[in-house]
Amino acid sequence: MAFTNTKNLHPDTHVTLRDQQHAARMFNDQQFRLAPKFDFQFHVSFGINTAALKNANIYTKYGNEINMLVKGVDLPSYTITVDTAHQYNRKKNIQTLSALGEITVKFHDDNMGLINQLWQNYYSYYYADPTSSQNQGAYNRNATKSSSYINTPFGLDNGSTNPFFTYIKIYQMARHEFIGYTLVNPIITSFTHNKLDYSSNKIRELDMKIKCEAISYNSGVVGNGLPEGFSAEHYDNTPSPLGGINPDPSVVNNSILQSDSVNAVAGEILNNTVTTVNTYQNTQQPLNNTNFASGITNLSNVQSIGGLAGVVFPQAASAVKSITSALPINLGF
Repeated sequence: MAFTNTKNLHPDTHVTLRDQQHAARMFNDQQFRLAPKFDFQFHVSFGINTAALKNANIYTKYGNEINMLVKGVDLPSYTITVDTAHQYNRKKNIQTLSALGEITVKFHDDNMGLINQLWQNYYSYYYADPTSSQNQGAYNRNATKSSSYINTPFGLDNGSTNPFFTYIKIYQMARHEFIGYTLVNPIITSFTHNKLDYSSNKIRELDMKIKCEAISYNSGVVGNGLPEGFSAEHYDNTPSPLGGINPDPSVVNNSILQSDSVNAVAGEILNNTVTTVNTYQNTQQPLNNTNFASGITNLSNVQSIGGLAGVVFPQAASAVKSITSALPINLGF
């Protein structure tokens, strides 16, 4: 947002609050169709083989909470190996390999220890060491003398055949819609508890890295159980006070889904705000060139208000109060 250039304006000329037309048309039109998404609009869902759990409650009772304790997650990344072949002096690029990158998941280290328990179940399912270490003599120094001394399994000798994770799904959301990324046959490549430190007051987190064999994509409308576990527990269901009019029926390509699922048109809120402020300004009369009765009449004797770069308002608090009280809508910020 910016004020009109006042370099050559008469002192009594009213200032008009305008939006930047290019940005407005690019990002506001058609229900914010091309507006950028935000990093925090996501949800992760873990599918866990209950037969692999020592305590099935971790999934049946707390499964949705495991999803909600994800602090951050990488979206899939790809590396394509391309070889260059030479045919006399002609070069030809040939794709030879497609590799999926590791995906890092950051969890909150919760007071209940739920994510810690998830890792313990995973580790004890694939690896015999956590169980064997509790057997007396399993790690004695003479346990390797002969086969008769080795009476417990070690390493991957744990009889684990079915995968622990049946899937991991990442949902990226915006405008009541989602794009889903399903990790096929995911396995953990590293799990880090991270260090403890008396001199730190940072919030604890746990790091997990995952590799998968393939990625499948899907998209849809948020609701009716999708994304899985989203808004099922600990969710604020209070309706928002913000609203908007129905979208223009002539808009037929407002979504990649070709859906009318997005009901609120936030662009209308911005336009209404600008119109209301301009109307209010144009109805005010200045006392003189340096004082304000109310409203915004010129740019002399004004001060900047933090948070609005390049935008200045009158020093009189009553003027700002008058403008804000004239707005008929709740801006929500």
